[in-house]
Amino acid sequence: MRFCRENVYIRDQYTCQYCATKLPAKQLTLDHVVPASHNGPKNWTNVVSACRACNQKKANRTPRTANMPLLNEPKAPNWLPTLALEIGEDHVPPDWSPYLRLSTG
Repeated sequence: MRFCRENVYIRDQYTCQYCATKLPAKQLTLDHVVPASHNGPKNWTNVVSACRACNQKKANRTPRTANMPLLNEPKAPNWLPTLALEIGEDHVPPDWSPYLRLSTG
């Protein structure tokens, strides 16, 4: 799975990993657990979702030195996000129907 902002948010379930607040993506930031200024890498095991307030509060420190424990240890996901599509029966070719779970409104 590709490392990128949106996939980190998905992994962390759009939740700040410090205060447990669930937020829309536009209100989240990425936080380096070990700050980049301390040679912390930009990868799955060092980046988490954080609200702006927690990211600013933690600042240029580790969670331990900031006294802000993480909710979950960051790790690379071993899954792919699922994509849910809603398609009405009137938009599906009839020969596809046996292979799809169609919602009926």
